[in-house]
Amino acid sequence: MERDPEGGRQMPDKWNNIWQQRADQPLSADAWLRRALPLLPPGRALDVACGRGRNALFMAERGYDVTAVDDSVEALAQVLEVARSRHLNIALRQMDLERTCRLPGSGYDVVMQFFYLQRSLLPALRQAVRPGGVAILRTFSLAGPFPGGPGNPAFALAPGELLQMFAGWQVLLHEEGLEQSHRGGSLAGIVARRPLDDPACA
Repeated sequence: MERDPEGGRQMPDKWNNIWQQRADQPLSADAWLRRALPLLPPGRALDVACGRGRNALFMAERGYDVTAVDDSVEALAQVLEVARSRHLNIALRQMDLERTCRLPGSGYDVVMQFFYLQRSLLPALRQAVRPGGVAILRTFSLAGPFPGGPGNPAFALAPGELLQMFAGWQVLLHEEGLEQSHRGGSLAGIVARRPLDDPACA
């Protein structure tokens, strides 16, 4: 299910309408992804809950073999249209992540998840990263002095939660509570490398 920027579950039809309304807005990769790019290995990338594909397109333009996943038909149609206009090849998968709790394939060099928090999906997300590959996440956080944030605090990260999620992985970059979200509250992000000797993730 596509993320709700206010922190709750929404029906697909609502998100199809929202993405349709935003179709003319410019696409710009997240600042956290741009910052982390030098830390990411080349190869295959998976964008989880990709929305209109701003991060998937960014990675495809930099030579990654990208698979993008979302539940919204409208969002994926927009990704396809822009990818074709830019002569990019992105594999698109429509999946209700909350119902399936799985991801398409494994062995990805990079797995991205931005502004979507589904804790039940974490085992599948970790397993999708190949040993030596990297996960990059960013979303709302309860850390920091900034007021506001998601309407439901359950859909924001607790202080230190990202580090717990990737315990045992090599943390290449981590930050929380230092930057304010434009929706209120603060942000947290992590770039973590899966150990080479980690054959399976719990």
